[in-house]
Amino acid sequence: MDLIKKIKNFILDNSLIEEKDRILVGLSGGPDSIFLLYFLYYNFNNKLIIAHINHKLRKDDSDLDEKFIRKISQKLKIPLYVKREDVKKLSIENKKSIEDTGREVRFSFFDKILKIENFNKIALGHNLDDNVETILINLIKGSGVKGLTGIPEKRGNIIHPIIIVKKEEILKFLQDKKIEYRIDKTNLEKDFLRNKVRNYLLPIIEKDFNKNFKEKLLSLSNILKVENKFLDDLIENISIKLLKFEYDYIKIDLKKFKNLHLSIKRRLIRRGITYLCGELREYPLEQIDKVISLENKKTGKEIELPLNIVAIKDKNEIIIKRKSFIEDDFFVEIPSIGSFQEIGMKIDLFIVDKMIKTKDKFISFLDFDKIEFPLKIRKAKFGEKFKPIGLNKEKKIQDFFTDSGIPKDVRWNLPILLDKKDDILWLIGVRISDNYKVTELTKRIICIKIKLEDNRWIRIFKRFL
Repeated sequence: MDLIKKIKNFILDNSLIEEKDRILVGLSGGPDSIFLLYFLYYNFNNKLIIAHINHKLRKDDSDLDEKFIRKISQKLKIPLYVKREDVKKLSIENKKSIEDTGREVRFSFFDKILKIENFNKIALGHNLDDNVETILINLIKGSGVKGLTGIPEKRGNIIHPIIIVKKEEILKFLQDKKIEYRIDKTNLEKDFLRNKVRNYLLPIIEKDFNKNFKEKLLSLSNILKVENKFLDDLIENISIKLLKFEYDYIKIDLKKFKNLHLSIKRRLIRRGITYLCGELREYPLEQIDKVISLENKKTGKEIELPLNIVAIKDKNEIIIKRKSFIEDDFFVEIPSIGSFQEIGMKIDLFIVDKMIKTKDKFISFLDFDKIEFPLKIRKAKFGEKFKPIGLNKEKKIQDFFTDSGIPKDVRWNLPILLDKKDDILWLIGVRISDNYKVTELTKRIICIKIKLEDNRWIRIFKRFL
């Protein structure tokens, strides 16, 4: 089978390109991306657009790459987008590797173009040798099973149409067709791990240990890919039963979680962290195991995790969440009866003839004549006391939080309503004060109705209501 037919069959078998797809081609100027562009141009009728990043890593050579690509764009009459970015400088500023910084710059640029041009896919020129290198690099770094599956044919809207093609096949094709390309001299440098693997480690393994090492590694990768897909599907089904997903936290049902095999537990935790933080390239196994260890810890135990998240043991659940719901303090002063819109709440205060029964936790009825205006809404303070309705004595607010089962990580963000004397009238959404309840002696009743309009409040109260 010739090379072009092999790639076409691969694309068809894996549904990489559909008839209506509009494809952005990431073009570096090297042989792989040039081969990919010409292959798509001459073998498919899809609309194409070229995107090139001038990383400014190779001084004049980077500018010559850009100039070369502009000529190709003009020759093939394919629209071109170019971005110039000093990736090395940016990597120092952000304290990230050049490779990670370059990757972030590229995909941010690609996504922007997709939106502008209404394109839907990104085609990249990774080949079979790139895939082998990636698998070996992930093995060196201590990757899990997913890392050993290598570069996927398709991930979201990103496709790798020539991932089954060897580098030598690409170079021969370009030579036979007399198609020009650029050589990136940094591929020969020793500074990058990929270059060390490509130019030193792989040749040694093939020469001294196994001349078919690449094929063996890809065979292993394909086995793991099938098994990983099976486990991913299994985890997806289990997560529906065990995990509750909210905007910035997840809850894990401990009763069901405890009986699972360790490998399933690890994948479930990883699934939750991925939901909160996006696709994980690397996440330490020891951190995932720390989360699992919470199943045997006391309620309230909390551990900090990478990527600005925390895990908390909360009764019969483990909660994994972003570190903070609300960053700033808040303070509202309510001068009189009326309607007010503050801090993401609509607050209505009005006099009523009688108190009615309601299940709405954000409606309260109080004795108007016992209240002194202006009223205030703010966070609770440690050490404050109030007399919850139904109790015959005052209670410290922190003890009330604990006894009521309000999660530790949200309790000090809850809004409380106070009067001019700083007496707590209502722990909003939770409990009013017994001192201000409506009784037979009450002459005037004030109804206070609060509507949560900001998602930050909705997310907080969802944790326990």
